[in-house]
Amino acid sequence: MVGEIAKTVQPPEKRTDGLPIGSQIKFIEAAKCAAILGLPINTLLTVRWSSLYHHDNANPLFAQSPVERIAYLVELLRKWIGARCRGGFQYLWVREATSELGEHWHLAFHLPHGKRKAIASYLSDLLGEPLDHTPRTRAQGRTEGEFACSVWGSWHLAKDTHPERSGFYLAAYLGKGEPSERMFRGKLVPNTRKLVRGQAFGGRERSGRYDATQGQIRGTTALKKRFDIARPLKQAMKARQSGDLSGMRGDICV
Repeated sequence: MVGEIAKTVQPPEKRTDGLPIGSQIKFIEAAKCAAILGLPINTLLTVRWSSLYHHDNANPLFAQSPVERIAYLVELLRKWIGARCRGGFQYLWVREATSELGEHWHLAFHLPHGKRKAIASYLSDLLGEPLDHTPRTRAQGRTEGEFACSVWGSWHLAKDTHPERSGFYLAAYLGKGEPSERMFRGKLVPNTRKLVRGQAFGGRERSGRYDATQGQIRGTTALKKRFDIARPLKQAMKARQSGDLSGMRGDICV
């Protein structure tokens, strides 16, 4: 009897409420490595799970947990982009949560030249919400660099509006969930390890978009599965740190 009761009692769900100190600079370094490889991080996908579910509660994606769902989508995108780019699928992703949007997912990745229409069409099929062929206005929620959006706004794609920075700002945006302040000798001080933050936190950015807290995510332990970086970029980062760049080379997308 005791054994049966023990099986039904589950430990409390683990939660994380932000990215660890140093996350943003790690993402920026990954974007730098992608640029060195000739595969700059140039595209941002945002998916709002609650909106997607609201408009299609029979969507098969929701038979999976968010972690499983993301792994499934990343694998399909890896195959799709891998078939179009010899350099493979280079990406960074982050899970976030806000009171307004609920849990959502940001995926920044390298998209080969000339594939924007094709990736929008593919994501329409993959996510089960069709593409809206009428571009949104700013009043309707259009984001900076947006080039595709679904009919109910559950997912959208944006290009890097600062391509000369080779993904720097996309990486910085994914790292915004790192606190802009940290404790030092019992006091809150600006987190100088976070390169891109608002002026209110000792940074240069006029906007506070890089400082907003990104909410609690369920089911994560020690920040695992809250974010990820493509394995080749992790390897390239390690090579740069060790000073051995022999394994790093550029690839041309086709």
